[in-house]
Amino acid sequence: MRNSPQAPCSQRRLLLRLAICAPVLALLGPLAGCSPKPEFRSTFLQLWKSHLDLPPEAWRQRMAFLKQVGCSEIVLQWVGQTGTGVEGGDWMLSDASMQALLDACAEYGLQVRVGLPYDNGWWAAIASEDEQALPTWFNQSLQAASAFMRDSTWPMHPQFSGWYIPYEIEQYNWVSPVRQALLGDWLTALSQVSQKANQGVPSISTYFSVLQTQGSLLQLWQSLLKRTQLRVMVQDGVGVAGWDNLDGVDPLIAYLREQHLPFDVIVELFEQLPSESTKFSEFTARSADYSRVKRQYAWAKGTGAQSIVAFAIEPWVTADDEYAKTLKDKLLNGWF
Repeated sequence: MRNSPQAPCSQRRLLLRLAICAPVLALLGPLAGCSPKPEFRSTFLQLWKSHLDLPPEAWRQRMAFLKQVGCSEIVLQWVGQTGTGVEGGDWMLSDASMQALLDACAEYGLQVRVGLPYDNGWWAAIASEDEQALPTWFNQSLQAASAFMRDSTWPMHPQFSGWYIPYEIEQYNWVSPVRQALLGDWLTALSQVSQKANQGVPSISTYFSVLQTQGSLLQLWQSLLKRTQLRVMVQDGVGVAGWDNLDGVDPLIAYLREQHLPFDVIVELFEQLPSESTKFSEFTARSADYSRVKRQYAWAKGTGAQSIVAFAIEPWVTADDEYAKTLKDKLLNGWF
């Protein structure tokens, strides 16, 4: 997920896309008769084209399960994808499907952070040697995202709890002051559009890249948060880089606490599997071992985060393998 700055999208996104091919509803099984103590207040829900034609009842079943395992919020990774590299062309969740999703959330008391459409030109712009590629992408992205926020009717739905900016920020690609300024201007403008429309401060996730760099995740966010308001969602990175990755995010978490800034922690429920191939498309993963996730959760609980967010209950808890079944059993019947 975070080993190649040239990757067209994160490995985590690819892994979910592959895993979601399984018919999730058939894997959920019967719902238990009582509600467990909540553990993950929130979970990401990553939409793909396979979601576009789900009937309202399918959304209801998904939300019923998420409510049952303790969630009170979902974070939509995005509502569609645009730009070069989208397999089969641009796509967007229809108004009817979005209404069905939000209504199902209302029925089960789930709030929704809505992810803006994802522009697949993000990684190409970052990696380009053309000095104008990144400023051009930021300008076009800002115009499209701003128009989407201003024109959208979804913030009027009672379950709407804010916008999510669907790009993951790491320290590897943002070392230079020039790049940090470009990133800061873009994020400041997006945050201002949301706040001026009374739609709250948007969220965005960040992670510690294991790639060797002079960049500092802490320094980057100190710079960004001095100029704009964002709700930072810190990925633990354990699913990809292992337990030592927490050493890379702990300084940022300490800073957020010192500044009394609200933030979330994202606990990864998958484990990336080793591969002899360096091809991006051949990365694979499985649901994480319960003992590892339990340890992650204990760490996350001690961070002071306002919310512990699962990445992601679907598919890593709803899958049909033994690891997923164990996670599902623990969430349904008591975590400890």
